[in-house]
Amino acid sequence: MMKARLKIYCGIILCCGLAAGCSTTKNLPEEEVLYTGIKEIDYGQKSKKKAKKKAKQKEEEGVITSLADAYKAVDDLLTQRDLSVLKRKEELTQEQKDSIAAVQRIEEEAYETAKEEVDAALAYAPNNALFGSSSYRIPFPTGLWIYNALVGKKSRFAKWLFDTFAGTPVFISTVNPKTRALVAQNTLRNYGYFNGTVDYEILPEKNPKKAKISYTIRPRNLFRLDSIAYLRFPAVGDSLIRETFRQRTLFSGDPFSVINLDAERTRIYNMFRNSGYFYYKPEYITYRADTIQRPGFVQLQVVPADGIPASANKRYYLGRTTVNLFNNESYELTDTLRFRDYTLYYNGGKKGKIPLRFGALRRNLFYRKGMLYRQDIMSFVQQQLSEMNVFSTVNLKYVPRDTTALNDTLDIEITGILDKPYDGEFTTKVTSKSNGQIGPGLSFSMSKRNAFRGAEKLKFEVHGSYEWQTNSTVKGRSSVINSYEYGTSLSLDYPRLIFPGARKFSRRAKTSTSFVLDATWMNRANYFGMVSLSARAAYTYQARPTIKHEFVPFRLDYDELLSTTATFDSIMNVNQALYVSMRDQFVPSMRYTFTYSSPRRARNPRTFIFEVKESGNVTSGIYAAFGKPFNQKDKKLFNVPFAQYIRFLAEFREEFRLTPRTSIATRVGTGVIFSYGNSTAAPYNDLFSVGGANSIRAFTVRGVGPGSYIPGASAYSYIDQMGDFKIEMNAEYRFPIVSMLSGAVFLDAGNVWLLDADVNRPGGTFDISRFGKDLALGTGLGIRCDLDFLVLRFDVGVGLHAPYDTGKSGYYNMPKFKDSLGYHFAVGYPF
Repeated sequence: MMKARLKIYCGIILCCGLAAGCSTTKNLPEEEVLYTGIKEIDYGQKSKKKAKKKAKQKEEEGVITSLADAYKAVDDLLTQRDLSVLKRKEELTQEQKDSIAAVQRIEEEAYETAKEEVDAALAYAPNNALFGSSSYRIPFPTGLWIYNALVGKKSRFAKWLFDTFAGTPVFISTVNPKTRALVAQNTLRNYGYFNGTVDYEILPEKNPKKAKISYTIRPRNLFRLDSIAYLRFPAVGDSLIRETFRQRTLFSGDPFSVINLDAERTRIYNMFRNSGYFYYKPEYITYRADTIQRPGFVQLQVVPADGIPASANKRYYLGRTTVNLFNNESYELTDTLRFRDYTLYYNGGKKGKIPLRFGALRRNLFYRKGMLYRQDIMSFVQQQLSEMNVFSTVNLKYVPRDTTALNDTLDIEITGILDKPYDGEFTTKVTSKSNGQIGPGLSFSMSKRNAFRGAEKLKFEVHGSYEWQTNSTVKGRSSVINSYEYGTSLSLDYPRLIFPGARKFSRRAKTSTSFVLDATWMNRANYFGMVSLSARAAYTYQARPTIKHEFVPFRLDYDELLSTTATFDSIMNVNQALYVSMRDQFVPSMRYTFTYSSPRRARNPRTFIFEVKESGNVTSGIYAAFGKPFNQKDKKLFNVPFAQYIRFLAEFREEFRLTPRTSIATRVGTGVIFSYGNSTAAPYNDLFSVGGANSIRAFTVRGVGPGSYIPGASAYSYIDQMGDFKIEMNAEYRFPIVSMLSGAVFLDAGNVWLLDADVNRPGGTFDISRFGKDLALGTGLGIRCDLDFLVLRFDVGVGLHAPYDTGKSGYYNMPKFKDSLGYHFAVGYPF
């Protein structure tokens, strides 16, 4: 024992000696100094010593301007320029107090915005930075050690080690603090701090080859907008500006901000482009500012730039449309079709058939001859044509009718190259379940684009999976020992809404319609064989990039047990709820899904999904119209019982971006299902579960719950622990490793519960007093390989707490560490 400890101590001492002997500056270029981070970014202080002495006052001095600046801002509200009325708080009216508070809020918000941008301009991570920080470092700079040890070495192995693991030193010259200070100072001015300054100081360390940088920022007073005038615009343009004046982004009293100036320039530019001004550009709008007339304020004029070409001040109308339709095999156009103001050139081949019916194309051309050019409509047309999923490339070109000065017409030329008609996809997967079954899954699909020359997509898919027992000695036929599943589906997708009057709903919106038929055959080892048939129609409607609606007005599922075993029959006989869930039944349902996704450029992208699904209510309503009570049980459809329930599901995701390559991704989800009327339990496929590669990764698929129910304690464990109510929470820190590899550290929690007590699953109901104990908790590490077109993921989950009794006391109740591990190989991110 003593010898083993001695070896460990000697190993630690040896490692420390090696680390001490490694240098991070030994082989750096002579003229360079290693950058070790930012010492501090000091706002509003003259020196570091003064900053330390006034550390306690720093929070009070955090606001850029003093209260005197607030008094000046209220100056316009007072009839006299005498500020003496502001000297005593009791002499101020409530209106004056509110005005001062409003000005303070404006200045504080402007300060925080400017501070965030200045910090970003100065930020630069040193070698071995902690989570991309500019100030904190990991204490073991392995990359620098390897760099200094192997730089200049010529052996192949040394070169390989150097290229693979060495970290390129970050020098003071690399950071270039002088340029960064100038950029930060310009940033201050862009946000209204015209008198602000940014200084820097290089602080050498004990090792003169290392240094930190300290920045001192003095923002001084904030300039605000005073008068804003729009001058010298042509009569039509001036009228447009006045008509949309309420949509402006510049207001008197607001802090001066280049961001707001750019936003107003973009607004006016888009307004002109949407009103026929095809040749108008953002640079044709400029500003003139006066900061002398009233100290601390900006007199702003918005004016056209000098030298604008005559074409930019002219409004243009849309003319005729020409379509060049190339197929993917030949670029020769041999046939012509003319329809009113449209001319279509294509290659019809031997049969002379048009490869894409004109009606399918025309549905996406939301303009007419003679209308003013509108950028928003024509951009939407371009988007709709691209999303027809029949073109490999498609472009719109605008051609002036003639070159005379009197011309005001633009003809449209659409050029599209049809994509290859067929797509094939083959996927594989491996499944692993808590009941000791493991096996492969395969699927193959074949799609045909433009199937009936109307931009439709026809897709046929076959899939199957096979599982075998890994911890069972069951004897018998293969169909009893093993589980398998196979199925097929046929879908037809249209890039538009298919119902009467749908065209008016499709204007300025992304829409689609899908019709799907599914059939699945399933054999569950030692229990049952089942067939599931499904038919549905689905519509999607997306008028804005951030909001999507999906509506399934009709879905009919039919489940039938083809064979059962004596074990399964005995379970069904004693558990009525399970019998209702698994019996032969129809599931007529409707579903609505709302999805919100933040704009692409959002700093912290977020997604919210809400879904509601009902089954059997319309059917029960029809029965009620013919005299059968709505809540009567055991009503049948085609002589088979049908399910009746309502199901709610909500999920919120947000990704907090710490640096351009690091982030914390979070997800919170919940769902509940209520069975009533014709059913006492919901169908198996609509119940909730947790666990697996995209859920709680320390546990297997459907391996947790309901509640504190112990899996495997009875014959009922085959149901895979489903529930009526679900709560799930996930957090994942994502960081780069090298090249296309990135890593993740995650924490998962959640469970499912029953709404009604089940004597066969004790502890399965929701109890608020046990909520903390009933949450399964796991953590772990993961590696991702981003191939651009595909993300491969391998996660190792580590169980921290199981909601059931494991025989071990305490919150950490995993009996053995190795048994608490879960391994998952998957495609794509978990959320």
